[in-house]
Amino acid sequence: MTEYGYSSIAQTLSAAAAPSAAHADPTPTLSNIGGFSFEKPNTGKTNDWLSLFALVQRLGPFDLDPCGYAGMPWRLATTTYFLPEKDGLIEPWYGRVFCNPPYGSRTVVPWLKRMAKHANGILLIYARCETQAWQRNVFPFADAVVFLEGRVHFYLPSGERGKSGTAPSALLAFGQNNVDALRNAGIAGAMYLKAEMLRGIKASEF
Repeated sequence: MTEYGYSSIAQTLSAAAAPSAAHADPTPTLSNIGGFSFEKPNTGKTNDWLSLFALVQRLGPFDLDPCGYAGMPWRLATTTYFLPEKDGLIEPWYGRVFCNPPYGSRTVVPWLKRMAKHANGILLIYARCETQAWQRNVFPFADAVVFLEGRVHFYLPSGERGKSGTAPSALLAFGQNNVDALRNAGIAGAMYLKAEMLRGIKASEF
């Protein structure tokens, strides 16, 4: 943990990669737990995939992007933290934040917690609503969710448009100003406001 109360990206990935006693084989690696926001968790021509500039532009100006890629041909915010010089998970957050966090169920949660505590920003995430990440860290804290119509296309470091994502995506708003930004962005999708969480038995346990 750091002075800000969050593990670093390296610590998060290390913890995610550590095998449990019950499931010691195979050992997870960065390639199968999900990479950073600019990385796709599969090998191919490149593992670097960027957030789409045109979509983020519609959401209005941002003060900080904590998940930047040093070679990206555009900027999504006034300030960008680039690995390895700046670890966006532990550096100070300020102002209005746009976050496209690591795409892996065991690496995304610290970013969701950080955004919930910061409470001023928009986060792009895969819409895997049945997962613990969503049930415990999205629905109880996000002030609004927009489930996007169509699949998001990410971009290569060169700026070339890549293929669509492997799952549907959603935009999460934290703070009323960001709820309004999602509503007025002109991006097609279904918006749901703050969720009411129901206690009970998980569907998987019936």
